[in-house]
Amino acid sequence: MDSLQSLPPLSTLSTSVSSALNAKLGTNHDLTQAPSIVAEFLTQCDDLERNLVHHNRTLESNLASYASFSNRIGHLFGIVNSKLTDLGSSVCLRSSVSDGEGLGEELPSLAKEVARVEAV
Repeated sequence: MDSLQSLPPLSTLSTSVSSALNAKLGTNHDLTQAPSIVAEFLTQCDDLERNLVHHNRTLESNLASYASFSNRIGHLFGIVNSKLTDLGSSVCLRSSVSDGEGLGEELPSLAKEVARVEAV
């Protein structure tokens, strides 16, 4: 025969738990249904636990995908930044040899902007 367990003090139960218990165990007749109510609560807890495990796995997978994507984007920004820096240096050399004006003056600021976006 199963030993009876008493409920914890009402003050330790959340409002939703005490409301559920009041709704399920409002009368003396309801108390005879306590074993089936316990089984129902255990089933609900098991379902919630399975859902939690599923959501944790989904979250873990999505975080790994995001991290991989973020690393690839960071790598691509690094390549773009390097190429813009190289291009800026190349154009600056050509500009200084020719008329001293042109695209070479704008490329360093563009490279800085790409570096700023990369940092974000």
